[in-house]
Amino acid sequence: MVKQFSKKAMAIVAIGSVLLGAIGGGLGFDDSDQVSLLQGQLLNAQNTSIVEQVPVEVLVDNGNLDLVLDHLYDNDGKVNYLLDDLDDDEVDQIADRIAFINEIKALAVSHLKSEVADELNKEVYTFADNSTIKFDDDDLERIRVQDDDDEVVIDSVDFEDSDADVLATVYFEQDDVKFEADFSIEFKDGEVDDLDLLEIRER
Repeated sequence: MVKQFSKKAMAIVAIGSVLLGAIGGGLGFDDSDQVSLLQGQLLNAQNTSIVEQVPVEVLVDNGNLDLVLDHLYDNDGKVNYLLDDLDDDEVDQIADRIAFINEIKALAVSHLKSEVADELNKEVYTFADNSTIKFDDDDLERIRVQDDDDEVVIDSVDFEDSDADVLATVYFEQDDVKFEADFSIEFKDGEVDDLDLLEIRER
């Protein structure tokens, strides 16, 4: 049975395929140009059936074309959260939502870099042999926030209120032992509201 996709769910894939085709053909966009996206031109991997085509107008221009394509590429197309609560005639908000996500991720990484040593200070880690180590911000070395776009994860987002929960991982060392720690950065009204240490692991 052919899997049925809503117009919203197909829009993301259609944007990537159509805009990539536009780039390949040397097509340029002026401000306020609209591209008619033929949704559904996808081969169903399970039964090779074609999903019905549905045209959708999405606003793109030279200012947001790269933004949309980069986000699709960096996240392996796993960006369905951009469609939450969007009606079929609101798909053109995707570019604005991507801009918000990029800003939130950048703020999360910046905040984590400035606070991670304090957050780890005095935390105790228990090894498999039940020995322990207490982290000291003066002894932490090689601290690196995993800040590639696909490594910083949007756990939840409310675009209307500019709220989001972002997950990020930090690599660090102490006493020649390598560790990684997961953090959650909570945003309210577009600003950092809370930072929580979730888990520490050896690596």
